[in-house]
Amino acid sequence: MKLMKLKHIALLMSVCILSGCDFMDCDESNDYQKENIFTSFERSKKMVTNIYSYLPQDFCNTEGAMLDAATDDAVHVYKSSAIHYFVNGTWSANRLVDDVWSEYYTAIRAANLYLKEAEGQTFEDWENAEKYKDMMKEFNNFPYEVRFLRAFYYFELIKRYHDVPLVTTVLTQDEVNSLERESCDLVADFIIKELTEITAEGKLPITYTEGFASKDIGRITRGAALALKSRVTLYMASPLYSEDNARKWKKAASAAYEIIGNVSELGYELVDDLTAQFRKVNNTCAEVILARGVGETGDFEKANFPMGVEGGKTSTCPTQNLVDAFEMKDGSKFDWNDPTMAANPYSNRDPRLARTVAYNNMNWCGAPLQIWEGGANGLPLTNATTTGYYLYKYLNPNISFVSGSTTTKAQHNWVLFRYAEILLNYAEAMINAFGNPDYADTDYPMTAREAVNKVRARGKVEMPPYPAGMGKADFIERLKNERRVELAFEGHRFWDVRRWKDLDKTADIYGVKVIKDEAGKFEYSKFLMETRNMTDNLYFYPISNTEKYKNPNLGQNPGW
Repeated sequence: MKLMKLKHIALLMSVCILSGCDFMDCDESNDYQKENIFTSFERSKKMVTNIYSYLPQDFCNTEGAMLDAATDDAVHVYKSSAIHYFVNGTWSANRLVDDVWSEYYTAIRAANLYLKEAEGQTFEDWENAEKYKDMMKEFNNFPYEVRFLRAFYYFELIKRYHDVPLVTTVLTQDEVNSLERESCDLVADFIIKELTEITAEGKLPITYTEGFASKDIGRITRGAALALKSRVTLYMASPLYSEDNARKWKKAASAAYEIIGNVSELGYELVDDLTAQFRKVNNTCAEVILARGVGETGDFEKANFPMGVEGGKTSTCPTQNLVDAFEMKDGSKFDWNDPTMAANPYSNRDPRLARTVAYNNMNWCGAPLQIWEGGANGLPLTNATTTGYYLYKYLNPNISFVSGSTTTKAQHNWVLFRYAEILLNYAEAMINAFGNPDYADTDYPMTAREAVNKVRARGKVEMPPYPAGMGKADFIERLKNERRVELAFEGHRFWDVRRWKDLDKTADIYGVKVIKDEAGKFEYSKFLMETRNMTDNLYFYPISNTEKYKNPNLGQNPGW
C-alpha cells in the first residue's frame, strides 16, 4: 500500500475544511481509513507529524516576502509581491494577504480529530513487543503536543482576525458553516487554560533526550508551552486587546517568570554568538526554545543575497528607520545632525546592527559591498536595494551560487521562541504593571530593568545597561526600541506595532542615499521614500468574502 505524501494530505484537507466538500475519511494514507489510523502507532505518529507541519516560518513565506516588509523595518523590492497590499491601500476582503483562516482551521480540525480518536488507545496487539513501553510513552505524550499545536494555531488566528470560532470537537460540514465567532478574550482564555494544563508536572517533558524512544529536535516541550503562554498573556494585556489593566500585566509577568525563574532546569540561556541563533544548527542553540525546521535549502539566500552577488536577487531591504533604531555603542541615540556620526554612520554602533543589516562597505564574503550609486551592488543596477541596505540576519554566507560551488544549500530553522523574547516580555509586563523599572518583590524577584539589561549585557553585544531611576514613559519607549533591534526579522515587529496601537507612528519610510566622490570618500544622506496611509482597520485582518459566502454568520471586522 502506497502512503500519501503529507504535503498532498495538507492540500486536500485545506480544500475540504470550511468548504463545500465532506471532510475526507482518511488522514495520512489513501488506503487506511481514519478508524484504522489508531491501530498502528506509526500511522498515528504520522498524523501528529502532519499537525506539526502547519507551524509557520517566514523565510520569504508571506506572499514571497517576509512579513517585516509590511512594517517600517523593511520594504520588498519587487512591487509585484502581494506584501505591498498591506501598505498601499489595496488590501481588502477580496484582495487578501497572509490569509491563513482555512489553513489553521484545517490544522485545528486535524488536532480535534486526533484528540478524539486517540483517547483510550492502547495498541494491545503490540503489548508483547520489545519496545511497547517506550512506544506508549511516546503515544501518551502526543496529546499534550497536539493540544499545544491547537492552542498555537488559535493564537495565530486571534492575532489576525480578533474574534474567531472556537471549535474543540469534530464537526459536520453543516455545523462548520453555521458557526459564529467567539470573543477574542474567550479564545485567549481557552489557550491559556490549555497551556497551563499541559505544563503541569508530569505532562510535557523538559527535553526528549531521556526516556523517549524518539529524540527528535523540534518537538513541543514544557518550555515551548510556557513561552507561548508568555506571549499570549502579554498580547492580551496590550492596548489593542485591553484597557490598561495591572492585573493582566501581572499575569503576563508571572507567565514570563515561569521560564525565567526555572531557566536552569529548563536549560535556556542567552548565547554570546549572535549568528549561532540564525544559522543551520540554531535548533540546538541554548537560547532557542522552539524552532521550525524547513530542511536543506538555498532559496532564502537566492531571494536575499545582494544584487550583484552571484545568484542574489534581492528581496527584503531593511529601512533607514530600522538602522537608526540601533544605538551607538555607548547607549546614546544615533543622530544625523551630528557631523561625525553622519559621515560614518555604521561606526561604533550596537554590534547587533552588523548581524542584522548589510550596509555599504561592509565585508561580504571577503569583499566590501558596493551599495553606493554606480557600485556593484547599488542603483541603477536593476532590482538593487531601494533603501540602501540588504538583509543579513538568517542568511548563511557559506552558501555560494558561483559556478562550481558545492555548498548551494544548508539546513534552515525558523525561530519561533527564544529566551531573549521572554526577558523582554517580562520587562514590558513589569513596567506596565508597576510603573517603576526597578520594582521587585517576592513574587517578581527580577526588575524590568534587570531583565532588559541581561539581553543587552550578553557577550559580543555588551551594550551599556539602562540607568537606574528612569521614568515609566522613557523606559517603555526604550524597551520598544530594544524589542525592535533584538527581534528584528523574527516576525515580531508587524504584531508589536499593532498590539501597542502604534501603527500611525510607522507611516514614514526612510532610506539612505550613498554617493562615492572622486577621492573615494562616501557621503550618506537620509531621505523619505514614502508615506503610508495608516488607518484603524489595519489593526486586524479582513475575513475573506469567500469565507463569508460559505458562512454568513462570521460577519466582518470593522472598516472592511
